[in-house]
Order: sequence, then C-alpha cells, then structure tokens
Amino acid sequence: MNHSEQPTKTKRPPGRPKRQEHEEATSEFILKTASDLFMEYGYEPISLKQIAEACGITKAAIYYHYENKAQLFTAAVTAMMERARKTSEEIMQQRDLPLYDRLVMLAERKLRFPHGDFETILRKASDALTKEQLERIRRSEESIHHVLTVSFTEAIRKEEVRPLHPLLMAHTLASMLMLGNREVANDIQPSPQELARDIIEMFWNGVGMEPKPRSDEPK
Repeated sequence: MNHSEQPTKTKRPPGRPKRQEHEEATSEFILKTASDLFMEYGYEPISLKQIAEACGITKAAIYYHYENKAQLFTAAVTAMMERARKTSEEIMQQRDLPLYDRLVMLAERKLRFPHGDFETILRKASDALTKEQLERIRRSEESIHHVLTVSFTEAIRKEEVRPLHPLLMAHTLASMLMLGNREVANDIQPSPQELARDIIEMFWNGVGMEPKPRSDEPK
C-alpha cells in the first residue's frame, strides 16, 4: 500500500448518539412493561421494584428515567394510548373496506389484548396522581375517541350509519368493547374474534342504516 494513502475511517451517519438511542430504547421497554403490569394488576399492587425485575434492570435504572411511580404510570398509560390511537387510525383509514368490517377489525385487535377495567384502574390511581397527570391521561384517551369520531362523522355523511352524535357513538363503542376485558366475556364466547363480531353486530344494529346479517345466517 502506498504510504501516502491512509485507511479511510468509517464515519457514523449523523443522527442520535448510540447512548441516547440505548436510553430511548430502554425507556420504551420500561413503558411497555409497566403498562402491561398496571393494566393487569392495577396501580397500587405494582411497585417500581417489580417493574424493574420484569424489565431485567435495577430499580435505580427506573429512577434514571422516571422520578416516581406516578410519573411512570402516567407515561406508561399515555404511551399505551398512543399505540392504540395509531392502530385505530391505521384500521379506520382503510376506506376501501366497509365501515362495518373496519369496526370488526378494530374490535378484534382490542380484544386480542384484554386488560383490567381502565376506569377502575384509573380511579384507584387518581389519589396518587396530580391534576395535570390525570388530564394528560384523559387527553390521550380522547385521542382514540377522536379517531372514531372522525370515522363516524364521515359515515354519517355517506349515509352508512344513522345521523346520531358521532362522539357519543365513539364513546358507546368504546364502552361496549370494554366488556371484553371482563371475566364474564370468557363465559360468553370462546374466542376474541367471535366476541368482537357479536359486540359490533349489537352496536351496528343500533347505529347502522340496515341490520348486518350474521355470516352464519342464510342470505
């Protein structure tokens, strides 16, 4: 090799430093793990130590990212809501499919990942949260309702559903889907798919222009 030639150093592409990327990935993993535990067991029974053990990290590592359990709970729940919002938006924007079919897809997706009753969990956690934290959680929850409200507004315009209040329709559907997170749902239907279809059928027969026949009924 010519002595005048020097080996070319590989430059790292511009962007976030590796340390920052690692910290962000760790934070996201903590949030996902924490939201799963909080939604299954509630706020009070779960400690930061349990979350750290589930993540395979130290409790100090939790404190590096979050000051206390209330802050972690807020961040975990809002991150969970944001994932749900994105999923809901992706499904509801598939406008080549009828609204009924999109609602079934949405219900099936939600019921595949059941968790505890969110209102009960939040009510029991509320004493430990600040007003700002509660408002942040409620705003993230409303972002999901907004996706449905937009879809129902469009469906009303296209005369796919009755001209009812779209926000009320969104909250009604969300409440009906919460039934799938209760133990009684296990005694009603053997699978999330069947339960999702039954819930959407009941909802649709209340808001749809015409009843949607069951797949097992003769046409």
